Amino acid sequence: MNRGTIIGALGGLAAGVSLGAIALAAPSFAHLAQGSTIAPMAAQLGTSTVAGQQARWGTLPNLADLVEAVSPAVVQIEVRQASPIRQMSGPQANPFAGTPFEDYFQFGPGGPGGQGGEAPDRRGSGSGFFISGGYIVTNNHVVDEAKSLTVVLQDGRELTGTVVGTDPRTDLAVVKVDGSNLPKGLPWGDSNRARPGDNVFAIGAPFGLQNTVTAGIVSARGRDIRSGQYDDYIQVDAPINQGNSGGPLFDQSGAVIGVNSAIYSPSGGNVGIGFSIPSELAQGIVQQIIDNGSVQRGWLGVAISPVTPEIAASLNVQAKGAVVNNVTAEGPAAKAGLREGDIILRFGDREVNHVQDLTRAVADTKAGTPRDVRIVRDGREQSIRVTIAKLDDSAAPKPVAANTAPSDAGGMSLAELGLGLASRDGAVVITSVGVNSHAADLGIRAGDRIVKVGQDAVSTPEAVRKAVDAARKLGRTAVLLQVERDDQRFFAGIPIQD
Repeated sequence: MNRGTIIGALGGLAAGVSLGAIALAAPSFAHLAQGSTIAPMAAQLGTSTVAGQQARWGTLPNLADLVEAVSPAVVQIEVRQASPIRQMSGPQANPFAGTPFEDYFQFGPGGPGGQGGEAPDRRGSGSGFFISGGYIVTNNHVVDEAKSLTVVLQDGRELTGTVVGTDPRTDLAVVKVDGSNLPKGLPWGDSNRARPGDNVFAIGAPFGLQNTVTAGIVSARGRDIRSGQYDDYIQVDAPINQGNSGGPLFDQSGAVIGVNSAIYSPSGGNVGIGFSIPSELAQGIVQQIIDNGSVQRGWLGVAISPVTPEIAASLNVQAKGAVVNNVTAEGPAAKAGLREGDIILRFGDREVNHVQDLTRAVADTKAGTPRDVRIVRDGREQSIRVTIAKLDDSAAPKPVAANTAPSDAGGMSLAELGLGLASRDGAVVITSVGVNSHAADLGIRAGDRIVKVGQDAVSTPEAVRKAVDAARKLGRTAVLLQVERDDQRFFAGIPIQD
């Protein structure tokens, strides 16, 4: 990676737990890789076969022919960037800054081994791959703020690269080179068909070592590493290191199913956890950049959050979908009649089981396109037709900061929620949050304001008390609060304690 994206949560703990298990498993792995079956072991453990077939660990495929065929299309990208060196060059600033995990979650050159301060110019190196007609796919954080790009081909040729366009939201970029006898572009594969356990391999330039091949398996799908709202990474155990950023992840047919972008690491080196942007997402973004030089996304005009089990319990609904926290004035959702507290279950023909399902579905919708949105409101399902607008990337979200806490803690104690309440300027203000309470775990702070309990607006602590008592009488185990902090609102489901 271009001193690439390095991430790792609880890295020290994970490293301390797993090393012994890996060492013990290695001899068995080497034995099974020689074509033996696992049926005898399964019989000893009493494990049944699936669909009447004997589970086998076949001989791992020889990748030499595939590697020879695809390697010419994989390139090294050498970059010159101006100083000062930023502390971030991934899709977002480090969301863990200021926490005990800041050293493990680092994005870009500020990570372990990176350099800081002023310098005449910074030189970095990443990877990329040809897809067609001189176009090369790589990561945004590889080419971000580049003064010049040099694309190094497998045959040693060095070509000047030009950035066609970038998409920081997904950490993708396209570079163009001109020249004769350019390598044939690589085909996109179907990342939706990738399953945990599938064999994969990667080619890139880790630490500047061009055309390095590593192999492994798909470890998981749909990983959210909190680098952006469109996270949907393929997790792999194929060794990926700094300099691999922007390189291709291949399936067993030699098709590209991912663009390598990030690693989980407490040390800056490979620990067997890498992340690739799936081809199903990357292919459309790359084509938009080639066609338009930028990426256009649909905009719904809502702020959303997951429907947690506590929120579901408070509303007596299933724990799926996305709850609407805020509706932007004059936005598409507001014009269509969507409200705060609505739960979105379906957008067009797409089910919304998680927040990312909705963000991706809206982003993929062309501006001006109408969509039916299925929601739950006041316990009943209904459909609302929304016409999607164009997302304005220049509009930065307003930062959320803590409210100033009231100067005194007078008012009411609501022990069943772990909150102290008071009436201030016609609003209910939280004066205290119980230590180790569920409200504290959700990040609720003194100074926050309670706007609604359930679907009902409240303006006094007594109204909050009555709403909580009413929820208890209905047999609800949790209560839904809409909380406001510096003009930003969100919903929190809080269990009702005895």
